[in-house]
Amino acid sequence: MFDPPPIRALVVDDDPLILRLISFFLKSKGYAVFEASDGHDALRLLEAEDINLVITDWVMPGMDGLALCQAVRSKPRDAYVYLMMLTSRGNAGSLVEAMEAGVDDFLVKPFSPPELGARLHAALRVLALEAGLESRNRKLAEAYNQLSRELDIARKMLLGLLPDPSSIGPVSFNWFFKASSYVGGDSFDYFPIDGRYTCFYVVDVAGHGVSAAMLAFNTRNQIRSAVGQIAALLTQPGSDIGAVAAASVTEFNRRFMQMNETSLYFTIIFGILDAESGRVALVQAGHPAPLYFHPGRRSMEPIGEGGLPIGFLDEVEYEANVLQLEPGSRLYLYSDGVTECANGAGELFGRERMEEVLRECGAAPLDHAAQSLERALQQWRGSAEAYDDDVTFLALAY
Repeated sequence: MFDPPPIRALVVDDDPLILRLISFFLKSKGYAVFEASDGHDALRLLEAEDINLVITDWVMPGMDGLALCQAVRSKPRDAYVYLMMLTSRGNAGSLVEAMEAGVDDFLVKPFSPPELGARLHAALRVLALEAGLESRNRKLAEAYNQLSRELDIARKMLLGLLPDPSSIGPVSFNWFFKASSYVGGDSFDYFPIDGRYTCFYVVDVAGHGVSAAMLAFNTRNQIRSAVGQIAALLTQPGSDIGAVAAASVTEFNRRFMQMNETSLYFTIIFGILDAESGRVALVQAGHPAPLYFHPGRRSMEPIGEGGLPIGFLDEVEYEANVLQLEPGSRLYLYSDGVTECANGAGELFGRERMEEVLRECGAAPLDHAAQSLERALQQWRGSAEAYDDDVTFLALAY
Protein backbone atom coordinates (compact mmCIF):
# COMPACT_ATOMS: atom_id res chain seq x y z
CA MET A 1 0.00 0.00 0.00
CA PHE A 2 1.36 3.40 -0.94
CA ASP A 3 1.42 6.19 1.65
CA PRO A 4 -0.94 9.07 0.86
CA PRO A 5 0.76 12.18 -0.55
CA PRO A 6 0.96 15.31 1.65
CA ILE A 7 -2.50 16.86 1.73
CA ARG A 8 -2.84 20.35 0.28
CA ALA A 9 -6.51 21.21 0.66
CA LEU A 10 -8.66 23.91 -0.85
CA VAL A 11 -11.85 24.88 0.99
CA VAL A 12 -14.44 26.74 -1.09
CA ASP A 13 -17.52 28.31 0.53
CA ASP A 14 -19.19 31.71 0.45
CA ASP A 15 -20.13 31.35 4.13
CA PRO A 16 -17.16 32.72 6.18
CA LEU A 17 -18.12 30.69 9.26
CA ILE A 18 -18.19 27.35 7.40
CA LEU A 19 -14.95 28.32 5.67
CA ARG A 20 -13.19 28.97 9.01
CA LEU A 21 -14.54 25.83 10.68
CA ILE A 22 -13.42 23.44 7.96
CA SER A 23 -10.08 25.19 7.52
CA PHE A 24 -9.41 25.01 11.27
CA PHE A 25 -10.25 21.30 11.32
CA LEU A 26 -7.95 20.55 8.37
CA LYS A 27 -5.09 22.56 9.81
CA SER A 28 -5.45 20.65 13.08
CA LYS A 29 -4.69 17.51 11.06
CA GLY A 30 -1.51 19.09 9.75
CA TYR A 31 -2.79 19.78 6.24
CA ALA A 32 -1.82 22.81 4.19
CA VAL A 33 -5.03 24.76 3.59
CA PHE A 34 -6.09 27.33 0.99
CA GLU A 35 -9.40 29.21 1.01
CA ALA A 36 -11.70 30.59 -1.70
CA SER A 37 -15.16 32.14 -1.53
CA ASP A 38 -16.38 31.07 -5.00
CA GLY A 39 -15.56 28.79 -7.92
CA HIS A 40 -13.61 31.36 -9.92
CA ASP A 41 -11.20 32.09 -7.05
CA ALA A 42 -10.88 28.35 -6.48
CA LEU A 43 -9.87 27.72 -10.10
CA ARG A 44 -7.19 30.40 -9.89
CA LEU A 45 -5.77 28.76 -6.77
CA LEU A 46 -5.87 25.33 -8.42
CA GLU A 47 -3.82 26.72 -11.31
CA ALA A 48 -1.28 28.34 -9.01
CA GLU A 49 -0.94 25.72 -6.26
CA ASP A 50 -0.37 21.96 -6.10
CA ILE A 51 -3.73 21.02 -4.53
CA ASN A 52 -5.01 17.44 -4.23
CA LEU A 53 -8.14 17.84 -2.06
CA VAL A 54 -11.05 20.22 -2.69
CA ILE A 55 -13.96 20.61 -0.27
CA THR A 56 -16.54 22.87 -1.88
CA ASP A 57 -20.03 24.10 -1.16
CA TRP A 58 -22.63 23.44 -3.87
CA VAL A 59 -24.56 26.71 -3.85
CA MET A 60 -22.34 29.76 -4.29
CA PRO A 61 -22.63 33.01 -6.27
CA GLY A 62 -20.84 33.19 -9.62
CA MET A 63 -19.48 29.72 -10.28
CA ASP A 64 -21.13 27.15 -8.03
CA GLY A 65 -19.60 23.96 -6.71
CA LEU A 66 -21.01 21.76 -9.46
CA ALA A 67 -19.49 23.93 -12.20
CA LEU A 68 -16.20 24.02 -10.28
CA CYS A 69 -16.03 20.23 -10.12
CA GLN A 70 -16.83 19.95 -13.82
CA ALA A 71 -14.03 22.43 -14.62
CA VAL A 72 -11.54 20.52 -12.47
CA ARG A 73 -12.34 17.21 -14.16
CA SER A 74 -12.30 18.70 -17.66
CA LYS A 75 -8.60 19.58 -17.49
CA PRO A 76 -5.88 16.89 -17.40
CA ARG A 77 -3.72 17.09 -14.29
CA ASP A 78 -0.48 15.46 -13.22
CA ALA A 79 -1.98 14.23 -9.94
CA TYR A 80 -5.47 13.24 -8.91
CA VAL A 81 -7.65 15.86 -7.17
CA TYR A 82 -10.18 14.45 -4.71
CA LEU A 83 -13.47 16.40 -4.77
CA MET A 84 -15.80 16.52 -1.77
CA MET A 85 -19.13 18.38 -2.05
CA LEU A 86 -20.87 20.17 0.83
CA THR A 87 -24.62 20.12 0.28
CA SER A 88 -27.94 20.31 2.01
CA ARG A 89 -29.46 18.35 -0.89
CA GLY A 90 -29.93 14.75 0.08
CA ASN A 91 -32.13 13.56 -2.77
CA ALA A 92 -30.89 10.89 -5.17
CA GLY A 93 -31.19 13.10 -8.26
CA SER A 94 -28.83 15.72 -6.85
CA LEU A 95 -26.30 13.08 -5.80
CA VAL A 96 -26.32 11.50 -9.26
CA GLU A 97 -25.87 14.94 -10.86
CA ALA A 98 -22.87 15.64 -8.65
CA MET A 99 -21.26 12.26 -9.29
CA GLU A 100 -21.61 12.79 -13.02
CA ALA A 101 -19.74 16.06 -12.55
CA GLY A 102 -16.84 14.12 -11.02
CA VAL A 103 -17.53 14.46 -7.30
CA ASP A 104 -15.91 11.73 -5.18
CA ASP A 105 -17.80 12.15 -1.91
CA PHE A 106 -20.48 14.21 -0.15
CA LEU A 107 -20.77 15.89 3.20
CA VAL A 108 -24.39 16.74 4.03
CA LYS A 109 -25.02 19.89 6.07
CA PRO A 110 -25.15 20.15 8.98
CA PHE A 111 -22.10 17.92 9.59
CA SER A 112 -20.07 17.00 12.65
CA PRO A 113 -16.25 16.95 12.97
CA PRO A 114 -16.17 13.14 13.41
CA GLU A 115 -18.09 12.73 10.17
CA LEU A 116 -15.71 15.10 8.35
CA GLY A 117 -12.78 13.15 9.80
CA ALA A 118 -14.20 9.85 8.53
CA ARG A 119 -14.73 11.34 5.06
CA LEU A 120 -11.12 12.57 5.09
CA HIS A 121 -9.86 9.06 5.93
CA ALA A 122 -11.68 7.78 2.85
CA ALA A 123 -10.13 10.59 0.79
CA LEU A 124 -6.65 9.65 2.04
CA ARG A 125 -7.14 6.03 0.98
CA VAL A 126 -8.20 7.08 -2.52
CA LEU A 127 -5.33 9.55 -2.86
CA ALA A 128 -2.89 6.85 -1.71
CA LEU A 129 -4.24 4.47 -4.36
CA GLU A 130 -4.05 7.18 -7.02
CA ALA A 131 -0.47 8.00 -6.00
CA GLY A 132 0.40 4.32 -6.36
CA LEU A 133 -1.14 4.20 -9.82
CA GLU A 134 0.70 7.36 -10.82
CA SER A 135 3.99 5.89 -9.58
CA ARG A 136 3.43 2.67 -11.52
CA ASN A 137 2.43 4.63 -14.61
CA ARG A 138 5.60 6.71 -14.38
CA LYS A 139 7.70 3.57 -14.13
CA LEU A 140 5.86 2.03 -17.08
CA ALA A 141 6.39 5.23 -19.07
CA GLU A 142 10.10 5.22 -18.21
CA ALA A 143 10.40 1.56 -19.22
CA TYR A 144 8.50 2.22 -22.45
CA ASN A 145 10.73 5.20 -23.28
CA GLN A 146 13.84 3.13 -22.60
CA LEU A 147 12.52 0.33 -24.81
CA SER A 148 11.66 2.85 -27.54
CA ARG A 149 15.22 4.21 -27.42
CA GLU A 150 16.68 0.71 -27.64
CA LEU A 151 14.37 -0.20 -30.53
CA ASP A 152 15.38 2.99 -32.32
CA ILE A 153 19.06 2.09 -31.88
CA ALA A 154 18.38 -1.43 -33.18
CA ARG A 155 16.50 0.00 -36.18
CA LYS A 156 19.38 2.35 -37.02
CA MET A 157 21.93 -0.46 -36.68
CA LEU A 158 19.97 -2.65 -39.09
CA LEU A 159 19.54 0.20 -41.57
CA GLY A 160 23.29 0.81 -41.40
CA LEU A 161 23.93 -2.76 -42.57
CA LEU A 162 21.91 -2.42 -45.78
CA PRO A 163 24.05 -2.34 -48.94
CA ASP A 164 24.25 0.69 -51.20
CA PRO A 165 22.69 0.50 -54.67
CA SER A 166 25.55 -0.74 -56.82
CA SER A 167 26.71 -3.04 -59.63
CA ILE A 168 28.58 -6.31 -59.34
CA GLY A 169 29.99 -7.09 -62.76
CA PRO A 170 27.14 -7.02 -65.29
CA VAL A 171 24.49 -7.08 -62.54
CA SER A 172 22.95 -3.88 -61.11
CA PHE A 173 21.04 -3.67 -57.86
CA ASN A 174 18.68 -1.01 -56.50
CA TRP A 175 16.11 -1.04 -53.73
CA PHE A 176 13.93 0.79 -51.30
CA PHE A 177 13.19 -0.11 -47.71
CA LYS A 178 10.67 1.37 -45.29
CA ALA A 179 10.84 0.33 -41.66
CA SER A 180 7.61 -0.23 -39.77
CA SER A 181 6.66 1.62 -36.60
CA TYR A 182 8.18 -1.33 -34.74
CA VAL A 183 11.56 -2.91 -35.25
CA GLY A 184 10.80 -5.53 -37.84
CA GLY A 185 12.58 -8.53 -39.27
CA ASP A 186 13.07 -7.65 -42.95
CA SER A 187 16.60 -7.83 -44.26
CA PHE A 188 18.30 -8.15 -47.62
CA ASP A 189 21.80 -8.23 -49.06
CA TYR A 190 23.82 -8.85 -52.21
CA PHE A 191 27.52 -9.52 -52.55
CA PRO A 192 30.02 -11.33 -54.81
CA ILE A 193 30.77 -14.93 -53.96
CA ASP A 194 33.82 -14.83 -56.20
CA GLY A 195 34.71 -13.19 -59.51
CA ARG A 196 31.93 -15.06 -61.33
CA TYR A 197 29.03 -15.66 -58.97
CA THR A 198 26.86 -13.23 -57.01
CA CYS A 199 24.59 -14.00 -54.06
CA PHE A 200 21.44 -12.04 -53.21
CA TYR A 201 18.45 -12.59 -50.94
CA VAL A 202 15.49 -11.05 -49.10
CA VAL A 203 14.52 -12.28 -45.61
CA ASP A 204 11.33 -11.62 -43.66
CA VAL A 205 11.29 -12.79 -40.03
CA ALA A 206 7.84 -13.49 -38.59
CA GLY A 207 6.84 -10.93 -35.99
CA HIS A 208 8.32 -7.66 -34.79
CA GLY A 209 10.53 -6.38 -32.03
CA VAL A 210 14.08 -6.92 -30.89
CA SER A 211 13.94 -10.73 -31.25
CA ALA A 212 12.87 -10.48 -34.90
CA ALA A 213 15.52 -7.85 -35.61
CA MET A 214 18.23 -9.94 -33.96
CA LEU A 215 17.21 -12.99 -35.97
CA ALA A 216 17.39 -10.96 -39.19
CA PHE A 217 20.87 -9.79 -38.16
CA ASN A 218 21.94 -13.35 -37.31
CA THR A 219 20.60 -14.64 -40.64
CA ARG A 220 22.70 -12.07 -42.46
CA ASN A 221 25.81 -13.24 -40.60
CA GLN A 222 25.01 -16.90 -41.27
CA ILE A 223 24.65 -16.32 -45.01
CA ARG A 224 27.79 -14.20 -45.19
CA SER A 225 29.77 -16.82 -43.26
CA ALA A 226 28.67 -19.52 -45.73
CA VAL A 227 30.24 -17.74 -48.73
CA GLY A 228 33.42 -19.85 -48.63
CA GLN A 229 31.46 -23.10 -48.56
CA ILE A 230 29.17 -21.95 -51.40
CA ALA A 231 32.17 -20.88 -53.48
CA ALA A 232 33.83 -24.27 -52.96
CA LEU A 233 30.68 -26.11 -54.11
CA LEU A 234 30.35 -23.92 -57.20
CA THR A 235 33.93 -24.57 -58.30
CA GLN A 236 33.70 -28.35 -58.05
CA PRO A 237 33.75 -30.18 -61.41
CA GLY A 238 30.23 -30.69 -62.74
CA SER A 239 28.64 -28.44 -60.12
CA ASP A 240 25.13 -27.17 -60.80
CA ILE A 241 24.11 -23.69 -59.71
CA GLY A 242 20.57 -24.83 -58.87
CA ALA A 243 21.75 -27.73 -56.74
CA VAL A 244 24.20 -25.50 -54.86
CA ALA A 245 21.53 -22.86 -54.14
CA ALA A 246 19.03 -25.48 -52.95
CA ALA A 247 21.65 -27.21 -50.79
CA SER A 248 22.60 -23.86 -49.23
CA VAL A 249 19.05 -23.07 -48.13
CA THR A 250 18.55 -26.64 -46.90
CA GLU A 251 21.68 -26.21 -44.79
CA PHE A 252 20.44 -22.86 -43.45
CA ASN A 253 17.27 -24.60 -42.27
CA ARG A 254 19.18 -27.47 -40.66
CA ARG A 255 21.43 -25.11 -38.72
CA PHE A 256 18.56 -22.88 -37.69
CA MET A 257 16.52 -25.81 -36.39
CA GLN A 258 19.49 -26.91 -34.28
CA MET A 259 19.95 -23.55 -32.57
CA ASN A 260 16.38 -22.22 -32.59
CA GLU A 261 14.94 -22.30 -29.08
CA THR A 262 12.08 -19.94 -29.91
CA SER A 263 8.96 -20.13 -32.05
CA LEU A 264 10.43 -17.66 -34.55
CA TYR A 265 10.83 -18.53 -38.20
CA PHE A 266 11.55 -16.61 -41.37
CA THR A 267 10.87 -16.67 -45.09
CA ILE A 268 13.58 -16.13 -47.66
CA ILE A 269 14.09 -15.84 -51.39
CA PHE A 270 17.72 -16.80 -52.01
CA GLY A 271 19.51 -16.43 -55.32
CA ILE A 272 22.85 -17.19 -56.94
CA LEU A 273 23.65 -15.62 -60.31
CA ASP A 274 26.35 -16.70 -62.77
CA ALA A 275 27.57 -13.49 -64.40
CA GLU A 276 29.28 -15.35 -67.25
CA SER A 277 26.29 -17.36 -68.44
CA GLY A 278 23.38 -15.30 -67.13
CA ARG A 279 21.93 -18.30 -65.34
CA VAL A 280 20.32 -17.61 -61.99
CA ALA A 281 19.04 -20.05 -59.35
CA LEU A 282 16.23 -18.97 -57.03
CA VAL A 283 15.18 -20.85 -53.91
CA GLN A 284 11.90 -19.86 -52.30
CA ALA A 285 11.27 -20.73 -48.65
CA GLY A 286 7.79 -19.48 -47.82
CA HIS A 287 8.54 -16.09 -49.39
CA PRO A 288 6.42 -14.24 -51.97
CA ALA A 289 7.31 -15.29 -55.50
CA PRO A 290 9.86 -12.98 -57.19
CA LEU A 291 8.88 -11.40 -60.50
CA TYR A 292 10.86 -12.00 -63.70
CA PHE A 293 10.63 -9.22 -66.27
CA HIS A 294 11.41 -10.33 -69.83
CA PRO A 295 12.44 -7.27 -71.88
CA GLY A 296 11.33 -8.64 -75.24
CA ARG A 297 7.83 -9.67 -74.24
CA ARG A 298 7.52 -6.98 -71.52
CA SER A 299 5.87 -9.67 -69.43
CA MET A 300 5.98 -10.12 -65.67
CA GLU A 301 6.28 -13.76 -64.58
CA PRO A 302 6.15 -14.94 -60.95
CA ILE A 303 8.82 -17.56 -60.19
CA GLY A 304 8.26 -20.36 -57.66
CA GLU A 305 5.37 -21.78 -55.69
CA GLY A 306 6.24 -21.10 -52.07
CA GLY A 307 7.99 -23.76 -50.05
CA LEU A 308 8.18 -23.95 -46.26
CA PRO A 309 9.70 -21.13 -44.20
CA ILE A 310 13.06 -21.64 -42.52
CA GLY A 311 12.66 -22.94 -38.98
CA PHE A 312 9.29 -24.55 -39.57
CA LEU A 313 10.18 -28.25 -39.89
CA ASP A 314 13.23 -30.50 -39.75
CA GLU A 315 14.47 -32.47 -42.74
CA VAL A 316 13.11 -30.15 -45.43
CA GLU A 317 14.72 -30.42 -48.85
CA TYR A 318 14.45 -27.21 -50.84
CA GLU A 319 14.44 -26.92 -54.61
CA ALA A 320 15.68 -24.22 -56.94
CA ASN A 321 14.16 -22.62 -60.03
CA VAL A 322 16.85 -21.92 -62.62
CA LEU A 323 16.37 -19.16 -65.19
CA GLN A 324 18.39 -18.05 -68.18
CA LEU A 325 18.60 -14.28 -68.09
CA GLU A 326 19.03 -12.24 -71.22
CA PRO A 327 20.51 -8.75 -71.39
CA GLY A 328 17.87 -6.36 -70.10
CA SER A 329 16.20 -9.00 -67.92
CA ARG A 330 15.11 -8.01 -64.45
CA LEU A 331 14.22 -9.73 -61.22
CA TYR A 332 12.07 -8.05 -58.58
CA LEU A 333 12.18 -9.39 -55.03
CA TYR A 334 9.97 -8.04 -52.27
CA SER A 335 8.50 -8.74 -48.86
CA ASP A 336 4.80 -9.13 -48.12
CA GLY A 337 4.88 -5.64 -46.64
CA VAL A 338 4.56 -4.41 -50.25
CA THR A 339 1.58 -6.47 -51.36
CA GLU A 340 -0.15 -6.34 -47.96
CA CYS A 341 0.16 -2.56 -47.59
CA ALA A 342 -3.37 -1.40 -46.74
CA ASN A 343 -5.12 1.83 -47.61
CA GLY A 344 -7.52 3.72 -45.36
CA ALA A 345 -10.37 1.35 -46.27
CA GLY A 346 -8.29 -1.72 -45.35
CA GLU A 347 -7.85 -2.81 -48.99
CA LEU A 348 -4.46 -4.40 -49.79
CA PHE A 349 -2.15 -3.05 -52.48
CA GLY A 350 -1.75 -6.57 -53.94
CA ARG A 351 0.62 -8.12 -56.45
CA GLU A 352 -1.37 -7.04 -59.51
CA ARG A 353 -0.95 -3.35 -58.71
CA MET A 354 2.74 -3.88 -58.06
CA GLU A 355 3.16 -5.67 -61.40
CA GLU A 356 1.34 -2.87 -63.20
CA VAL A 357 3.64 -0.22 -61.70
CA LEU A 358 6.77 -2.19 -62.59
CA ARG A 359 5.54 -3.07 -66.07
CA GLU A 360 5.01 0.61 -66.82
CA CYS A 361 8.62 1.28 -65.81
CA GLY A 362 9.77 -1.06 -68.59
CA ALA A 363 13.50 -0.78 -69.20
CA ALA A 364 13.88 2.51 -67.34
CA PRO A 365 16.77 2.69 -64.84
CA LEU A 366 16.35 0.56 -61.74
CA ASP A 367 16.15 3.57 -59.43
CA HIS A 368 13.12 4.72 -61.43
CA ALA A 369 11.38 1.40 -60.76
CA ALA A 370 12.14 1.58 -57.04
CA GLN A 371 11.01 5.19 -56.77
CA SER A 372 7.85 4.54 -58.79
CA LEU A 373 6.78 1.69 -56.56
CA GLU A 374 7.60 3.68 -53.43
CA ARG A 375 5.43 6.59 -54.65
CA ALA A 376 2.61 4.23 -55.59
CA LEU A 377 2.62 2.69 -52.11
CA GLN A 378 2.67 6.07 -50.42
CA GLN A 379 -0.24 7.30 -52.53
CA TRP A 380 -2.11 4.09 -51.82
CA ARG A 381 -1.68 4.47 -48.07
CA GLY A 382 -2.49 8.18 -48.07
CA SER A 383 -0.70 8.57 -44.75
CA ALA A 384 2.68 9.87 -43.63
CA GLU A 385 2.70 7.56 -40.61
CA ALA A 386 5.09 4.64 -40.38
CA TYR A 387 4.11 1.43 -42.15
CA ASP A 388 2.47 -1.39 -40.18
CA ASP A 389 5.06 -3.84 -41.51
CA ASP A 390 8.53 -3.53 -43.00
CA VAL A 391 8.44 -2.85 -46.74
CA THR A 392 11.32 -4.27 -48.76
CA PHE A 393 11.82 -4.11 -52.52
CA LEU A 394 14.99 -5.31 -54.26
CA ALA A 395 15.48 -4.94 -58.02
CA LEU A 396 18.14 -6.69 -60.10
CA ALA A 397 19.02 -5.92 -63.73
CA TYR A 398 21.27 -8.10 -65.91
